[in-house]
Amino acid sequence: MKVLRVTGCLLLSAFVLVAELGCGDYYRPVANPVISPGGQPQNTHYAFVVTNNPAGQGSVMELDVSGDTTLSVNSMGAGSIAEAFPASSLALYVANSGDDTVSEFLPTLAGAITTISLLSGSHPVALNSAGNSSMYVLNSGSNSACPNTGSVSVIAASTLTVTSTTCVGHNPTTMLQSSPGGYVYILNQADGNVSVFDPSGPSIVGTMQTDPNPVAITASPNESWIFVLTQGDGVHPGKLDIALNGQTFVSASVPLGVQPNFGFPDSNRNRLYVTNGGDNTVSVFDTSNITPTASPAMATLATVPVGTKPIGVTALANGSYFYTANATSGDVTVVSANSFSPLSTVALPAGANPVWIASDPSSSKVYVADQGTGQVSIIQTSNNTLSQNVSAPTQVSGCTSSCALQSPVMVLTQ
Repeated sequence: MKVLRVTGCLLLSAFVLVAELGCGDYYRPVANPVISPGGQPQNTHYAFVVTNNPAGQGSVMELDVSGDTTLSVNSMGAGSIAEAFPASSLALYVANSGDDTVSEFLPTLAGAITTISLLSGSHPVALNSAGNSSMYVLNSGSNSACPNTGSVSVIAASTLTVTSTTCVGHNPTTMLQSSPGGYVYILNQADGNVSVFDPSGPSIVGTMQTDPNPVAITASPNESWIFVLTQGDGVHPGKLDIALNGQTFVSASVPLGVQPNFGFPDSNRNRLYVTNGGDNTVSVFDTSNITPTASPAMATLATVPVGTKPIGVTALANGSYFYTANATSGDVTVVSANSFSPLSTVALPAGANPVWIASDPSSSKVYVADQGTGQVSIIQTSNNTLSQNVSAPTQVSGCTSSCALQSPVMVLTQ
């Protein structure tokens, strides 16, 4: 999980939404929308939840942040698993691993859904782009272009077609482009390394050798450094490998906790938060001064105890708190970003198995995708209490009683 946050085009999307509502010509192609008052454009924020449907097509739920209402439910392809916004764009892309497609649409403008076909067998698992001209799709399966490895496909935003497919390593799981036009770093879990993809080629320009068992990748808030989380043997502490953006080798490493699994860059505080699922902690780093030749190359500010098996972390944009989703204890830990003290624990519904956590740009809400209950839990940050649980769509359309729900897998906010 890199949590890549959409910060561009907020004012534009809100202005167009309000304008369309005023003209009385607003509709959505799939669901019956419930439109809440838009308020001032700068206060309009949304959460987009991808849900996976084992019985058919997945979905994207669009939630209004201020009113906690479901604005729309849009059907995607089979095996919906990941989503991404290109930088400075209103278009949302969703990877559908079950039918080798990517869905693209303009959710806040009720745009038509375009289905982009990948090569058969591709099984896309991740999407990422720091620019607005292309979207990069990471394919874990074998296809005709890359019969023995995974691959990365490039979708041109102007035509919504695949322009190239380039072979990477085995069992790629996630990727990152930190700056527009820059290299795309692709984590190959089976190979224990990172493929470095140059979109201008398009070609692989190098393979970054990391510490054993790389599991996640993220970047510094200023986009200058690439961070690779490695678990090692899974019993002893892992390491955070540090590479300069644009290079193909690791420059330095700093210690993490046991079984690190997710990293979140905090631009407000110039920090990196890393959840360590094996020892129930969060490592907090100062990213404002990274010096590969120093020891350590990056200062550790704190190691914070949280709930059992944290799997994700998010920090509020206003710099006040950070939150961890804890898979085994089925709750969320609230931590002061000033003192690094755990302040409270927010219990999730019985049977919870959270898999993703995100906060909205206004710092008013935190969203937790919960596969255990098939719900999205919404935490109100003003008092750090659970304000609402929003159920995912049913697996079978039209089901009205004892309905199995789809599984929320990812949340993005803007």
